[in-house]
Amino acid sequence: MSDRPRIVLTGATGLIGRALAKALAKGGHTVTALQSRTRGPGGMDVASGWIDEAFLEGAEAVIHLSGEPIAQRWTKAAKARILTSRVEGTHLLAAALARLKQPPKAFISMSGINRYGVWRPDESVTEASSLSNIGFLAEISEQWEMATQAAQERGIRTVWLRTGLVLAGSGGALQKMRLPFSLGLGGPIGSSQQCLSWIRLGDLIRLIQWALATPSIQGALNAVAPQPVTQRTFARCLGQALHRPAILPLPAFAVGLVFGEMGRETLLGDLAATPAKALAAGFVFETPDLPSALRVALCE
Repeated sequence: MSDRPRIVLTGATGLIGRALAKALAKGGHTVTALQSRTRGPGGMDVASGWIDEAFLEGAEAVIHLSGEPIAQRWTKAAKARILTSRVEGTHLLAAALARLKQPPKAFISMSGINRYGVWRPDESVTEASSLSNIGFLAEISEQWEMATQAAQERGIRTVWLRTGLVLAGSGGALQKMRLPFSLGLGGPIGSSQQCLSWIRLGDLIRLIQWALATPSIQGALNAVAPQPVTQRTFARCLGQALHRPAILPLPAFAVGLVFGEMGRETLLGDLAATPAKALAAGFVFETPDLPSALRVALCE
């Protein structure tokens, strides 16, 4: 048996999961992936409510990242898949952790900054700000966090990782934006004045590792960089990073036509979140400003 602390990870094949698994292994942990939609050893099947509890026994911590992608047209069926994968999956996992003879010391579960709502213009929100359940993303985030209750009641230190836009050159939204902006076809979205909260993938991975190693951190943790920007600033900085103009706007009506409700909440939402709890506890961001974050992310 290895004496390296074991971390159980869901969503290990996703953009964040791949990078996190590599970093944890490099940091001296043994990482084992809990497989979704699998009824077998090391598996979890949300549809049938089955999970391999023996696989979870003795883990130092569990980090829960899995869930149906948000970036798709929100049909009624898609909304049901998104909600079920996040809420029922988290509930199944949290309840299993609460039943273990040797529960983990920490349970870090993904959430989103939309726990504060979708539109909070002219306001900077921290972990102490009021919450909202208005909007589909806000509704998901509320139920997502509530689904961890069984683990909390068992005394497991639980962290809700409220993430913003994750910037990574190897995947996600930035990878999709790279080609049109490289061709000079990018520009601000909507009014261009709505705020965008973001974090570079490398800083997100470091923040998760820090939260894992910091016993005082529990509850909400805003996983965003300290400097949210407007859509106009984001477009300008990305254009500068790619040495291209970024002046072609994407009007709000076009966002609605092309992306529907999903686009209206994700691309036209106005939410400036800041990582007050992390900063107060001493976490230091490698790339706290957008220009440096884009330069690093685009080269990763």
